[in-house]
Amino acid sequence: MGVTLHQAMTLQFKATNNQTEYEALIAGLNFALSMTVKCIQVFSDSQLVVNQVNRAFKIKDEVLKKYLQQAQSLISQFEDFSLTHIPREENQVADRLAKVGLSDLCRTQVLKRPCFECAEIHSEEHLPCWMDKILNYLKEGTQPDNRQEAKKLKLKNAKYVLINGELYRRCYAKPLTKCLEEAQEVMEAVHKGECGTHARGRSLVM
Repeated sequence: MGVTLHQAMTLQFKATNNQTEYEALIAGLNFALSMTVKCIQVFSDSQLVVNQVNRAFKIKDEVLKKYLQQAQSLISQFEDFSLTHIPREENQVADRLAKVGLSDLCRTQVLKRPCFECAEIHSEEHLPCWMDKILNYLKEGTQPDNRQEAKKLKLKNAKYVLINGELYRRCYAKPLTKCLEEAQEVMEAVHKGECGTHARGRSLVM
């Protein structure tokens, strides 16, 4: 028996209908990738978005070009992808959920700016991260010229593994733990009770 998952989002910026359709598509793709989905069939009642993504329509609008570029970047991460147009009357479930709201079904993602702007800001403002040396070593074999430092890095990296491009740390007799740049934000979210407990101290760190 299949499981139905819902994701809602609220746009806190002005957007045309076509831009909103792209935001929904991109949010759905990100949602699927976060669950390590490899093969996906997408259905949309936006004929324009479907035809642009499937390269049946050309794009003149510069904003939609940025949306398409963002969507294609995500699509490339799937092993198998298809996007099919469905008539609006066959999309009644999504329309009904959009009208009644999803507050009782799932949390709502709030977007303060277009997704492609967020991606551009993240790219421009990327700061050095503690994971960089580990990732460079695991992906490309990059290591320091100093033999002593190279040996230390090799020993350290034995604790880590790459899975689908994501960095995880091996823990004895425990599941793999995912390495994050946003550790502070995650700890704040847990502390505020988003995981069902107002954790503190050692419990929060664990």
